[in-house]
Amino acid sequence: MVQSLGVKLPFAISKERFGGLLLITSCLLAFAWATLHLPSYTAFKNFPLTENVSWQLFVNDFLMVFFFLMVGLELSNEAKSGAFSTLRAILLPFASACMGFLCPAVIYLFLVGGVTSPLANGWAIVTATDIALALGLLSLCSRVPVSLKMFLLAVAIFDDVLAIITIALFYTATVEMVYVGLSLLMTTLIFILSYRQVQSALLYVALGAALWFALLQAGIHPVLAGVVIGIALSQSGCAIDHKTESILQWVVTLLVLPVFAISNAGVSLSGAFSSAGLIEPIAAYVAIAMLVGKPLGVFGTVWLGVKFKLFELPEATNMLMVFAMSIFCSIGLTLSLFIGELSGLEGGHYKLGIVLAALVASIFGLVIMTFATRQSKGIINTGAEN
Repeated sequence: MVQSLGVKLPFAISKERFGGLLLITSCLLAFAWATLHLPSYTAFKNFPLTENVSWQLFVNDFLMVFFFLMVGLELSNEAKSGAFSTLRAILLPFASACMGFLCPAVIYLFLVGGVTSPLANGWAIVTATDIALALGLLSLCSRVPVSLKMFLLAVAIFDDVLAIITIALFYTATVEMVYVGLSLLMTTLIFILSYRQVQSALLYVALGAALWFALLQAGIHPVLAGVVIGIALSQSGCAIDHKTESILQWVVTLLVLPVFAISNAGVSLSGAFSSAGLIEPIAAYVAIAMLVGKPLGVFGTVWLGVKFKLFELPEATNMLMVFAMSIFCSIGLTLSLFIGELSGLEGGHYKLGIVLAALVASIFGLVIMTFATRQSKGIINTGAEN
């Protein structure tokens, strides 16, 4: 995750660059482990910590709370003084994120044969954008305008919001209405305290823990408690200084996301190129939907908006830069794997599609962005970061 884009932007971007590389390395390690010795990888992720809690469940239901906590902090920070501080700044990335969410889902459902297909429950896998990887890779390119990085950040944050809503609405198994009501009451209480500027971080953490338990009992994914507490902490004016927030960001970057990737990304590739492997098309469906749908939705929205003079391009950019950036939006590693686990798809072959899309998008995005910035030296001035 990245802090609000202000004076600390270069440090934040370098953190995203490192986090993105670490995340994809962890995914490749999980693939290698599962391919070389699947029984030991399966035993690792299913290792029982208690009678009903495996290691993978602990990572997905508890550790990922810290990731969603950073999403909540980021949303609130950008709403107060960052990329979402004005309505005009919000409209284009919001529209781009919405179309970047819908287009891959529609393409995926078309490829799998519609909503009645056994694979249809995986439609949301292809809708996510990974902030850490996308922004980290964009930062590898020299002379990229800061305005383009802010635009990508805004699109990715809205993408996170859509993913959170999707998890809550579509990937909830059995709902216990008593606990749903309790969760709503606790969320309301938390935001009332936040609105009244009650500045007690310990109180919010305690209420967050109670909300986590209520959501778990309600059948709604409990990591959503992290988003609520992140927003409340920021809006209440609690003294979360840059040092504290930076420590949280490093915990997410160095611990939570790599551990999550290692615990979830593993799928054996030993039979991927056999005749049996070739008849499992889910990986291709996921990769195609992400690689085609994301640029179509994100870039298509910008192109139409500019053509009909509804919006303006981000400062010091051109259409080719925006197209390259839209390719980076095809990288949905963290939330795509997370949603994939919730979708219940058999075999884990979709994970290969997620990683394949990330690798292809990384290569093509870097090549096109490098070409775009070299061809546009004349327009990149004070808006660029070297």
